[in-house]
Amino acid sequence: MAGKMIPGGSISFFCVLAFASAVSNCSTDDPNGVRGSGGASGSRGAGGSSAGAPGASGSGGVSVGSAGSGQAGVSGAGGDAGQAGAGTGGVRDGGNGDATNDGPPVDPCATALYCDNFDSYAAPGNPGGMWRTSVQAGGTVSVDTTHARSGPNAVHVTNPGGAAFERAFISLEGAPIFPIAHNTIFGRMMIYVTRVPANTVHWTMIQGEGTMVAGFPTITDAVYRYGGQINGNRLMANYDTVPGGQSDCAQRSQVPVPMNTWSCVEWRFDGELKELDFWLDGTIIPALSVRQIAVPAAGACQNPNWSGVWEPPTFQAIRLGWQHYQQGPGEAWIDDVVIDTKRPGCPATP
Repeated sequence: MAGKMIPGGSISFFCVLAFASAVSNCSTDDPNGVRGSGGASGSRGAGGSSAGAPGASGSGGVSVGSAGSGQAGVSGAGGDAGQAGAGTGGVRDGGNGDATNDGPPVDPCATALYCDNFDSYAAPGNPGGMWRTSVQAGGTVSVDTTHARSGPNAVHVTNPGGAAFERAFISLEGAPIFPIAHNTIFGRMMIYVTRVPANTVHWTMIQGEGTMVAGFPTITDAVYRYGGQINGNRLMANYDTVPGGQSDCAQRSQVPVPMNTWSCVEWRFDGELKELDFWLDGTIIPALSVRQIAVPAAGACQNPNWSGVWEPPTFQAIRLGWQHYQQGPGEAWIDDVVIDTKRPGCPATP
């Protein structure tokens, strides 16, 4: 199946910590950005609360241009933390009912905004259709057949790890997916991870991005992210902005990245409620649910003068793959991607 847009309907549509004893400064997406230092260890987080009433829906829809341009910088925020408590559900995240494998029907592609299993693209080679590819400093992206979940192909992303900043992203940008209803991105991908950094390195596998942040005219780019950091393999949520050094916020978990197996990853980036959620194999990970600000025991913002609020952009792009901000390798295969305005759920076992 090639990338599939559903016709009809309205389409209005992270270096932070390096252990203080191990790494004193962290690289940024922007070589000129601010570097942050590691913070103190934290304790187990308390439960969060849901955000208040939704704000106005975003209206921006301008493509961000070439893939990977204007990436938000990351410095270093806060220190190691224990497992964060769960926040209560927002109006679009299903609340506590999402704590079990209760996802929607296994094949959302009949109604989803976009679906792709990469089987219609030539291997090797970049994925075609609406996908845009962005690589930097040795990062590579290619359709291949080494590991594929639902058919012959998947997208292979790899960073060798020799440079402090490396990127291997595939992206969906601008119309007809963006702007997206309620400025809220739900997504799913199957991912097969074979390499992560051996030590504390911040990396990203999912990034929602936009160039306009309401009320902050000097911000030129902002991102909601999921990836990893602690020991190189603990999942983490991240928020950052450009120019660098203004925010750089993180919320960390002790949940390890599954290795050498296909895993179902789902996410929700909610720009109205300023909330994030992450599901692994159909189960929500409460430690990665953000309700406007990070749970204090699980993270903080590198800039102490920032309000702590994860101020969302008007989303214009979603990027999937591997990007890291200190030296350390990363390798994964991605398959069965879904982008929608509601939770897609995990696919049935092939």
